[in-house]
Amino acid sequence: MRSPRQIWLLFGIGLSVVVPAMVWLTVKALELDRAELAARKQAELEEDISRALWRMDTLLTPILAEEAARPEFLYRAILETPPSEDDAIAAKGDVRKGPAAAKQELSPLLATPPQFVLLHFEVHPDGSVTSPQNPQGAERDWAVENSVSPEAIGTAESRLATLLPWLDREKLLAQLPESPILAMTAPPAGSGLESQLPESNPQILANNYGIGPDYSQLPNLPPGGDEPGVAQQATPPNSASQQAGQFDQPQQQAFNPEPSQLQQDAGAASQLAYAQAPYEVGRSQRGQTRGGNDLTNRSAVLQSYATRSYNQQRTNVRAARPTIQVIEGTSQQMWLGEHLILARRLRVGDQTTIQGCWLDWDAIRQRLQAEVADLLPAVELSPTTGREPIKLSRVLATIPVELSVPAPIVEPPLWSPIRVSLLVAWSCLVLAALAAGVTLHHIIALSERRGAFVAAVTHELRTPLTTFRMYAEMLAGGMVPDPARQREYLQTLRVEADRLTHLVDNVLQYARLERGRPGQRRERVSLADLVEHCRSRLAERAAQAGMELVVELDPADRDAALATDLAAIEQILFNLVDNACKYAAVADDKRMHLHVIVISGRVQIALRDHGPGISATGRARLFQPFSKSVHEAACTAPGVGLGLALCRRLAHDLGGTLVLESPADGGAAFVLSLPQITV
Repeated sequence: MRSPRQIWLLFGIGLSVVVPAMVWLTVKALELDRAELAARKQAELEEDISRALWRMDTLLTPILAEEAARPEFLYRAILETPPSEDDAIAAKGDVRKGPAAAKQELSPLLATPPQFVLLHFEVHPDGSVTSPQNPQGAERDWAVENSVSPEAIGTAESRLATLLPWLDREKLLAQLPESPILAMTAPPAGSGLESQLPESNPQILANNYGIGPDYSQLPNLPPGGDEPGVAQQATPPNSASQQAGQFDQPQQQAFNPEPSQLQQDAGAASQLAYAQAPYEVGRSQRGQTRGGNDLTNRSAVLQSYATRSYNQQRTNVRAARPTIQVIEGTSQQMWLGEHLILARRLRVGDQTTIQGCWLDWDAIRQRLQAEVADLLPAVELSPTTGREPIKLSRVLATIPVELSVPAPIVEPPLWSPIRVSLLVAWSCLVLAALAAGVTLHHIIALSERRGAFVAAVTHELRTPLTTFRMYAEMLAGGMVPDPARQREYLQTLRVEADRLTHLVDNVLQYARLERGRPGQRRERVSLADLVEHCRSRLAERAAQAGMELVVELDPADRDAALATDLAAIEQILFNLVDNACKYAAVADDKRMHLHVIVISGRVQIALRDHGPGISATGRARLFQPFSKSVHEAACTAPGVGLGLALCRRLAHDLGGTLVLESPADGGAAFVLSLPQITV
């Protein structure tokens, strides 16, 4: 067998291998848990961003589509409208009146300026800038006479002065697309719109108005459009709070779709995302990520709105048509410094004019942030100026603006499934290590006790066997002729035989208890009979050590009975008396007191001596089996350290207890407590 030190060393090596491996697995599992939670939160954030983009584009689409599709003549402060059919008929019937004259009325841009638009402007070929909200001369007087407040005209004049330094004609033309607006359907016959179609193919039907920011021109656009693997929402949310109707539109003839129209447009846009998308970054990039596709769908919805607004405005707004060809270009959103502009080219004959509007970015930003506050409370909207890389999954399809959202805070829950699993694994590991350690400790202790027991028993057996052999040889050889000496030798042999018998009985009884087969014999006996049964043997053993046994039994308790194993009690008391004879025989007072009394329904049998008592170290391992080493067995009283352990086990088997008490005046007292039978 290996030494205890080697066994514990092997146990420590095993733990040093298992524990670091478990620590590594724990760290990796926690990292995976955090990464999984971060990915889940990021996916939720991306979905919220997609929903927020749909909401914001839904809000802005009607306004921008209406501005992009405005007829060019609305940019004049005073409109000349052709006479109505009734006026024409009346004038034709009255020759004196002559032909019906055209009427003057305020431009809708001056009479009821649109919400979220600060100013409309027109940059003429000569570089001059005018605004329908800032009429001059006679037009100003006529506008004031027709309910336009001078304060509104003054505000428009101040805004025009602020914007004027940014309206560089050549720079604007360099950024504006040259493609014209094409009607989605053929214009009504006689509406005067036929002249605005391209002369080369007047029957062409377009599906793209080109309205929206041109992200393909940004130099820092990432290849493929966006980061891979981010799930996006491909259709707009179906919520009444997300419809364009919630944007308070000005009271004018503008395109105002039904709530279900956006979803219909989105469905069509989803099917035509690749074939008809105006914002694909190159036709070869069909495999762009979902973020880019989502932008394509939102852009397609914007085109559908612009188409409807184009046809509606030209059908509902009546004005004198120009005599020369006018081609309106597609609109483009752009940033002029901190000013958000929507502008387009306008070809009048061979002259090119720029028409546009100055959008109220502060009001738009506040309205957009309020709309998505429930999804992204900390969202920031920043212009896409091309100086920084952009993500298609974060930009609006209506204006060149990118969403800035703080990264999600990853705080793993205290009791996530992985953490619970790790806690269970660590608990099992700790319990297994403790169980293995305790088992090893007990095995080693048991091995050491058995070794000590073998050595002590060998020592205990050697002395009486030597005595037996010597005395037997002397008696057999006739070396002891004196009859008195012969009787003395025979008495010694009998004492040694009793000693061997007592040792063997203790060992056999303890082995029986260790195997879980305690004695089951119970009989009813009174205290008087119990004392009388044990007195003679106990007194004889005390007399062998030159001590006196004093039995104390209260006459009132003589008839008290208990159901017990009489032989087991006798063995317990004999072991206690035998120990007293070994350790208290040197005391001046050689009495030992056996006191039997009934207290609180229990029988207490106390055996006390007047010896040196038991030290604190001895009390700590007093009832442990085989606790006496070979050296102790040789240097102190004989024995193997099994008697008191056997006594406690027998007491427990009888339903009682055995404890050690230390009297104040010295000595040792063992108290056996047994249950009494109630009469």
